Amino acid sequence: MKIEIEFDVSAYEAQADAVVERVVGPALIDAVNATARAARIAAVTAMPAFIDRPTPFTLAGIGMLPASGNPDAPHGLEALVSVMPIQAQYMQYQILGGTRGPGDYATTAEGPLVPGPDARLDAYGNLPRDFVDDEVANGAVWVHLKLDEPPALVRHNPGGHTEILALIVHELHYDRPPFPFYDIVANAAIAAFPAAFEAALAARLPADG
Repeated sequence: MKIEIEFDVSAYEAQADAVVERVVGPALIDAVNATARAARIAAVTAMPAFIDRPTPFTLAGIGMLPASGNPDAPHGLEALVSVMPIQAQYMQYQILGGTRGPGDYATTAEGPLVPGPDARLDAYGNLPRDFVDDEVANGAVWVHLKLDEPPALVRHNPGGHTEILALIVHELHYDRPPFPFYDIVANAAIAAFPAAFEAALAARLPADG
């Protein structure tokens, strides 16, 4: 006796394709964006442990470009966590290491400006905005403390002591990058994605399952 059983799976395949299109695909995009948000927050939260007193502007420098879900658009199926362009001009040295020299972002034509031992610093350990102009207006002058070295901003106080307020140096070397941005983002993404996808899928599924 021979028994033949045939199944018409075309309807099932159509339903499966519909579920992937209407539920799984959008849930995946939701999960990717939730994961990227978690990775961005992880990078911002970790920054003060590696960078001394980052300013609000620096903390705001970690951005996220969400996935749109459009496969034909740039970043349509992926989200991007990155350092914003302006902040990247100086944070690249904190992340990748390297050397800042004359003419680089936030430097002078002779080299980076750094605080002197007698400088008045702001709450973030930096020279305040307009510090140089204000000190020059109060009598500070640029002088060369050593031959063949960039100048220093100095002021003679009433007690006869010479205060060194700021120095221009040839270069600043960042030999050991202190902010492991890529590791932090990658580890946070790996940890966040499973739960993010589970939650996104549950939110997209019909209430009756």
